[in-house]
Order: sequence, then structure tokens, then C-alpha cells
Amino acid sequence: MSKKKWKVEKLRYSKHLLKIANTILLNRFDNLLFYIDEYFKTKEIEPLHDVRIALRRVRYNMELFLVCYEKKLFMRLYYKIEKLQDLSGSVRDLDVFLENINLLKKDNVEVSDTLEYKIKEKRHNLQEEFENELKKFVKSRTLKSFFKIIS
Repeated sequence: MSKKKWKVEKLRYSKHLLKIANTILLNRFDNLLFYIDEYFKTKEIEPLHDVRIALRRVRYNMELFLVCYEKKLFMRLYYKIEKLQDLSGSVRDLDVFLENINLLKKDNVEVSDTLEYKIKEKRHNLQEEFENELKKFVKSRTLKSFFKIIS
């Protein structure tokens, strides 16, 4: 028997569940937009991490409440969140890689300048892509439409 990853058995739509879902998702999206705004003020690692956490919370809460919403709009928004989460994770992975390189260098391990340069270049490009996708997301009709439903 195959199950969808976000399918919760015996969870059925009800007006009460919809009210709970709207409250939770509105809170999660408000937090996400707050952290996105904070990130763009500095573009530093810690605010990026906060955006990643907020994306994860939005996505996983969305998975719980799929049953409450029109599937097409909901999934369009879900896939945008998933893409942002993947991009932010890729940027974070390279941050961790660079931190580990710096630790190795402190231990007098020789690290190729070319390698370090390529990692920084890749991180920069991914960060730019992530930021462009964030900007599109914040202004997207999909997000605005969903906010109308949950507000």
C-alpha cells in the first residue's frame, strides 16, 4: 500500500479544522515574511538560517492541512516553498563546507585556493538565485491568493 508523504489517515475536512489550519498557517507565513525581510536587511548567515527554519515550518504545516484547501492553489504554493527550502539548504550546505575548510586551515591543513574560490563562487551564485526566488515568492499572485483564503 502506497501512502503520500503528507496524507494523514482519518483526517477529514471540517470547518473547525479549517479555522485551526488558517490560524496556524497565517502565523507561519507571517513569521516567514518577517524573517525574509530581516534576511534582506543584512544577507548574513544567521538570518538566512531563520528563513530556512521558517520555510520548513510553513512546509510541514502545509502538509498537515492539505485536506482543508483547494488542491491546485495549495500545491502551487507548496512547490514554491519546497523550492525555496531546497535552495536555502544548498546555500547553507556550502556555508558549513566553508566553515569546515576554515577549521582545517586552522589546523594547518593545506586547502587549495582554487577549491575555496570555486565553493565561494558557487555559494554566491546559489545565494543570488535564492534571493531572486524569494523576491518573486513575496510578490507572487499565488501567495497573495492564499493569504486571502487564510486571513
